[in-house]
Amino acid sequence: MFNRRQFLQLAALALPMAQASAGQGVTGERVLLAASWDEGAMAFGALKSPPIALPGRGHGIIPLPNGQAIVVSRRLGSWLAKIDWRNGRIIQLIAAEFDRHFFGHAVLSPDGKTLITTENDGETGQGVLGLYAVDTLKRLGEIPSHGIGPHELLWLEQGKILAVANGGILTLPETGRMKLNRGAINPALVLLDWPTGHLREQYILPDQALSIRHLARSADGVLGIALQAEYLDPQRHADAPLLAILRDGELRLAATVPNLQGYGASIAAVGNEFLVSALKGNALARWTSDGKALPPIPFARAAGIASDGRQAWLSGETGSLAHYDPATARLTPLNNMPARRWDNHLLLAS
Repeated sequence: MFNRRQFLQLAALALPMAQASAGQGVTGERVLLAASWDEGAMAFGALKSPPIALPGRGHGIIPLPNGQAIVVSRRLGSWLAKIDWRNGRIIQLIAAEFDRHFFGHAVLSPDGKTLITTENDGETGQGVLGLYAVDTLKRLGEIPSHGIGPHELLWLEQGKILAVANGGILTLPETGRMKLNRGAINPALVLLDWPTGHLREQYILPDQALSIRHLARSADGVLGIALQAEYLDPQRHADAPLLAILRDGELRLAATVPNLQGYGASIAAVGNEFLVSALKGNALARWTSDGKALPPIPFARAAGIASDGRQAWLSGETGSLAHYDPATARLTPLNNMPARRWDNHLLLAS
């Protein structure tokens, strides 16, 4: 059943698409989409649009043409929604298949006709990728994710090679979000052939307490993987690695930055620079694509990151929003924007 105690709030934010200056922006055609949430909230809305109500907390957002988007419910998610964010209305809302639960993310096939979602099999605990027709949201089938707890997906080669971040954390419907294999998680980055779903490569970090969660690709083709530490000793989280990179066929940890608290909420790339939101470390963490650390920038409860490849925007769980300029390594607050409890992801749309 849908959880009626928490409600998703999706907002289309008319933010500057040119470099921000002194907190002011230039009006552009593109906007940012974000999910937000609040305990016990009974309202759902889009900025400058009619209110929208959904049955739970949203996570990943997939832009579609003509002002539409698909929102995926957070793990263990029970619904998938297609939204007309320009006009503030739900086009379609579907429930997860029996014994399947959404794990927060999805990606479109290159032709835009198939939605590929991360899910789990509630009976076995194994990960699957659900296949849906974009126009109807009819479920077409599924393929194995070749791991446990699949989270974000990313095309490494459009229509041919799909990267899957298998977080390795076992959760089941009868125990909700409780992590059932703490101390023995099994994270793996896998590359699948499309459309067969055959396992092409599997990469495993030596430290199996680092859950592989979110993915981004730099301009030079390096895959960045945001990590979330799952040590039994919480004191080890303080200085835990936050980024791994897949470069030249080798998966390795990027340089460790102290005091980031081991929780990478989101990742994006600007040129050959990776940005990771250290939500618990209250910072925007930064690395070059070869894994060298750059000085983190303080930002309270950093959450979602959106990038157009040249600049980026950052949201915070406390309601703040900022523009990131890689040339100056500065975050400029965006004023006169709604202060909501933003979720982990922020996305550009048009």
